[in-house]
Amino acid sequence: ISEFYVDENCRNKGLGILLLTKIEQEAKNAGSTISQTDTFDWQAKDFYLKFDYEVFGILENAPEGHERYYLKKVL
Repeated sequence: ISEFYVDENCRNKGLGILLLTKIEQEAKNAGSTISQTDTFDWQAKDFYLKFDYEVFGILENAPEGHERYYLKKVL
């Protein structure tokens, strides 16, 4: 997943869940077996963790004082 964003006005209405489910289904249909993305500590890490993504790497101080998380999920 390279770009995935839900506007603040549309959050907490199930749209993110709907979109992520569709993205994963399309990936499976195309023969993908893994989904990989990254996010920062102030973004969507907890959202992905709720949907069985797991952190496989953390880049510290990127930018300074923050962490960038690399996540994956077996489809």
